[in-house]
Amino acid sequence: MVLRTLGLGGWVLWASVSAASAQLVRVPLTSLTLPAEAPAYSYTVVPALGDIAFPEPTQVVFAPGETDRVFVVEREGRISVVRNLAAPTREVFLDLAGRVGNGGPDHGLLAMAFHPRFASNGTFFLWYSMVQDGMRYNRLARFSLNATQPAVADPLSETPLLTQQTGPGGHDGGALAFGSDGYLYLSLGDGDSGYAPAVASHQRIDADFFGAILRLDVDQGPGSLPPNPHRSVHPGTYRVPADNPFVGATTFNGAAIAPTAVRTEFWAVGLRNPFRLAFDEPTGRLWCADVGLDLREEINLITRGANYGWDFREGAGAGPRVNQQPAGVVFTDPIFDYDHSLGLSITGGLVYRGARFPELQGRYLYADFVSGRIWALADSGQRPLPAAQTRQIALETGIVGFTTQPGTGDILLADLDSSRIKRLVAAPAGPALPPTLTATGAFTSVAGLTPAPGWVAYEPNVSFWSDHARKRRWFALPDATSRFGLSPDAAWTLPTGAVWMKHFDLELTRGEPATAQRIETRFLVKTADGVYGLSYRWNEAQTEANLVAEDGDERVLTIQEPGQPGSRPQRWRFPGRGECLQCHTTAGGGALSFNTRQLNRAFPDGTGHQLTALASAGYLSVSSVSPATLPSLVPSNDVFSPIEARARSYLDANCSQCHQPGGLGRGNWDARYSTLLSAAGIVNGPLVEGRGDPAERVLVPGHPEWSALLSRISVSGALRMPPLASSELDPAGRSLLSQWIASLAPGPADRLANLAARADARAGSEALITGFSVRGAPKRVLIRAVGPGLAAYGVSGVLPRPRLLVRPLGSESLVASNQRWEDTVDRAALIAAFGATGAFPLAAGSADSAVLVTLPPGGYTAEATGVEGDTGVALVEVYDAGGAAGEGRLSNASVRAVVGVEDRLLIPGLVIAGAAPRTVLVRVAGPALAAFGVSGTLGEPMLTLFSGSQAVASNSGWTQGANVAAVRAAFSSTGAFAFPEGSRDCALLVHLAPGSYTLQVSGANRSTGVVLVEVYDVP
Repeated sequence: MVLRTLGLGGWVLWASVSAASAQLVRVPLTSLTLPAEAPAYSYTVVPALGDIAFPEPTQVVFAPGETDRVFVVEREGRISVVRNLAAPTREVFLDLAGRVGNGGPDHGLLAMAFHPRFASNGTFFLWYSMVQDGMRYNRLARFSLNATQPAVADPLSETPLLTQQTGPGGHDGGALAFGSDGYLYLSLGDGDSGYAPAVASHQRIDADFFGAILRLDVDQGPGSLPPNPHRSVHPGTYRVPADNPFVGATTFNGAAIAPTAVRTEFWAVGLRNPFRLAFDEPTGRLWCADVGLDLREEINLITRGANYGWDFREGAGAGPRVNQQPAGVVFTDPIFDYDHSLGLSITGGLVYRGARFPELQGRYLYADFVSGRIWALADSGQRPLPAAQTRQIALETGIVGFTTQPGTGDILLADLDSSRIKRLVAAPAGPALPPTLTATGAFTSVAGLTPAPGWVAYEPNVSFWSDHARKRRWFALPDATSRFGLSPDAAWTLPTGAVWMKHFDLELTRGEPATAQRIETRFLVKTADGVYGLSYRWNEAQTEANLVAEDGDERVLTIQEPGQPGSRPQRWRFPGRGECLQCHTTAGGGALSFNTRQLNRAFPDGTGHQLTALASAGYLSVSSVSPATLPSLVPSNDVFSPIEARARSYLDANCSQCHQPGGLGRGNWDARYSTLLSAAGIVNGPLVEGRGDPAERVLVPGHPEWSALLSRISVSGALRMPPLASSELDPAGRSLLSQWIASLAPGPADRLANLAARADARAGSEALITGFSVRGAPKRVLIRAVGPGLAAYGVSGVLPRPRLLVRPLGSESLVASNQRWEDTVDRAALIAAFGATGAFPLAAGSADSAVLVTLPPGGYTAEATGVEGDTGVALVEVYDAGGAAGEGRLSNASVRAVVGVEDRLLIPGLVIAGAAPRTVLVRVAGPALAAFGVSGTLGEPMLTLFSGSQAVASNSGWTQGANVAAVRAAFSSTGAFAFPEGSRDCALLVHLAPGSYTLQVSGANRSTGVVLVEVYDVP
C-alpha cells in the first residue's frame, strides 16, 4: 500500500496496481445505429456568420432601416459589426472592455438599442454593468458615432442616464427596446438577495431601480416631466412621459407613499429577472420573459401599471414572501409558465412576423438557456395558455437573444455557449431514431443484456445518486484511431462519435436482488459540437425497451421497504432529451463520470486498473499512466478515508456538473474535488438566493440546520438538488454530509473576535482609531498596527512607520504603546500569539507595531499614527489572544477614519468565532458626527458587508432597511447613540454565522470624508 496526500486535510490509501489478468483489446463499435448528430426537430440551428467567433455574444441587432450589416453585442464589453453577410468579416464598432465589469454570468454588456432616428442622429443606448471602488453598478448610457469616423462609435461620447448600484450576484435584467410611441423601455432585474437596497425595493415604487420595466423619454419632448431626484439619476439626461402609470401616485400595495419619492419611470413592476423583451409591431404588445427562482419560468404581456407579483408570487403560484403579501393586492398573472423539468432559465424572444417560415407567423419564439429547448408559442387568447399552445421546435443550449433579419425573415440567435451567432433553419429529413433497444444494435442479445463487440464496461469511484437503482455502464468508440484526451484535473476532451450506455435496474423489495426489474437504458452520444441523449423504457414483460418521447416519461412502481408493513409508490422519471443536457453540461465535461478522478480505480470485474488498461489499449491520448500520481475520488463507504475527502467526492459526483466556474448552478461555490476547500466557497459560503434565514450558508460548521448543502438534498419538490430525474431522498448522502458538517464544528466558545480596519492613517481628527470593549473579566488581546507589512499584499502608499497607541476610552493615558514590534519585552510570546490567532507574520526588522496585553473590562481605543507627520495606509488589528477559563470577551468594535476612493476605501473586518451565530449591529456614522464637532465628515456613506468576495448585506441610509424597527431597538439595547431620522448614516442588523467578514465603506459619487464605523455584539 502507498500513502498519498490530497491537500484536503487527510490521507488516502492507494492500492498498488498488479498486472491485469486479461489485457483489454480495443475493438471498434460498428453495430450501433444511433445517428451521429442530435435528432432533428422541426428546425435546427447552424452558424449564421461563418466561423467568426464573438466572445460570449449577448445580442444581435440591426440598425433601423438597415439590412446589409449586423451588430453583435459581446458580454466582455465590445460591439462587433459584420458588413457583408454573404462573406462576413468582423470589425470592432465599439470597445468598452476596460469600462464594463463582467465578473458573473448575468454581468457585462447586456443590451443595445438604436435610436429610431439613428440614421440621422447617430445615437444608440447600452445597458451594462461596471465596477467602481469595489462596488458593482448597472448603467444605462447614450453613445454616438465618431464624428470623423462615422463607421464606428465614439467611446468618449458616453452620456449616462442611470447608474444604479447593485449587488455582486446578478439579476441585471438587461433588455432595451423602443416602442412605437418613441419611448425607450428598459427591463431591470431585482438585484441580488444579498444586497439590502435591492431586497428592500421588492414590491416598492418609492425606493430604487429594481424588478421593473422603465419607460423613458430620452428625447425629452414637450409635456414630459423631470424624474424625481434619486442618486442613480443623472439629471437632465431624460424625462418621464406624463402618462406613465405611477406619476402622482400616493399609495402602492395599500400603503401610503410620498409622490416626490415615486420612481415615475416605472411602467410595470413585480419582476424578478426580466431577460429579454420585445414589441410585436402589428399589435403593439410588449412580450417579456422573466427568469424564476426555484419553481417556474414565465412569459408576460407587459401592460401599463401592472404588478406581476415577484416576490410574493413566482409564476402563477406562491413566491418566497407569499406570507407577507398585503391584503387586497391584485397581481397580473403570466400568460404562460413552465416548471423546472423543462428548463431552468428562460430567454425571451420575439413574435415572428417574417416571410421565411410561414408556419411560425404570429408565434412567440423563446428558449431556455439551460435545457436548450426552443419553443414556438401560439396565443389563443386563453388565460393561462395551456401547454398545448407551445411546441418545441429546436434544441440548442446557451441561447440569450433572438432577432429577425430584415429583408430575409431569417431568425438569428446569440449563442453564449458556442460564441457564435446562429441561424434557425428547417431541419432536413434525417435517419429515424431506433424505436426499440434491439434496433439500436447495442446488444447482441437484449434478453441477456449482452453488449455488442466494442463496448467496454467501466465503473466510477463515486456514483451519481439515482433513486436506489443499480447501474451498469459501458463506453465505445466507432473507430480504431480516435482517442480521449486525458487531463489530471480538468474535463477530458471527447472524440466525436464516442458513445456511452447506462442501464438501470431497481429492486422492488429493497435489499433483495431477485426482485430487481429492468427499468431504463440510456445513451449519450458525442457529436461534432456537443452531446445528445436518448432513453429507452423497458416494458412490463422485461423483453424489450422502447424509445422515450423527446419530452420524457414517467412510471410509478410499487416498492416494499424492509421491515415496513405494506408497500409504497416510487415515481421514476425517464428524462427527455432536453433534460439530458441540463446535467451533461459543457462545464461538466459532457460525459460526467468520464474523467481522471472518477476512472482512477480497478475495473468492475477486477481484471486490472481502468486507466492503465485504457491507455495500453489505445483509448487515451497517452500510452501509459501512473495511477498513484493522479487524483481519485473517494467512495462514500470507504470509512478508512477522511470524512472530508468522502464528502468532497460526493459533491464532485453529484453537484460539480453545475456548481463550478462557468457552470449553470445558482450560487458561487465550487463542488469540484480538485478545488481547495478554502477556495471553494463552501464553508460559510454565502448563498445567492437565501430562503429568509440570514444565518444560512452553503455549509455552516456544526450546524446542519443552516447548511443549504444538506437541506437541498433532504427535501422533495422544486427545492430538491439535484433538480432532475429524482424523487427519492439519498439516505447515505445525507448521513455523509451530516457527519462532515458535524466534524467541522469549532470549539465551544461563541464570541466576536479578531477585529481589524484598513484605511488612511493621518493626524488629528483624521487618525485611524479602532475602538473595542472587553466584557465580563480581564482579556488577553493582541493588537497590531501594520504599515510596511501590507506591501507584500500589493497595498501601495503604506504608512512607513506606524506608531501604535492603546488607551482607555475617553482617556489620554496610555495602556500600551509600540513603534517596532520586535522592541517588546517578550518577542517570543508575541510571535507565538501571531500563530495562535492566525495573524499573518510580520517581517523581522520591519517597522510594524504590535503589543500583547491583558486588559481589564472596559472600553479601549487602538490608534495608528505616523512618526514625524508620516501618512499612509495602515491596518489596525485587535485579536482575541485568550483561551483561559473565565476570561472576558471582545465586543462593540469601532473605527474612526477617513474614507477615500479606490485602494483608500475604509475596510474594517471582524471574525465570529465559535459554533453559533451572533447577532451584530454594524453602523457607519457620517452626517451624525457633525453633532459631536467632527469636521470634514462623509455626507453619503455606503456600507457593504462581505463574506469573502460575496456581499452579504448593504445599506446607504439607515431608515431605508427592511428591519428599521429592529435596528432602532438595537441602538437602545447596545447603548449606541441615536442617528437623526432620515439621515444618510448607515446601519445593518445581521445574524452572522461563524466566519470572517469585511466591511467596505465608500462615499456616494466617489466622495470622501471622516466616518465612524461601529460593530456591536447585540445581547
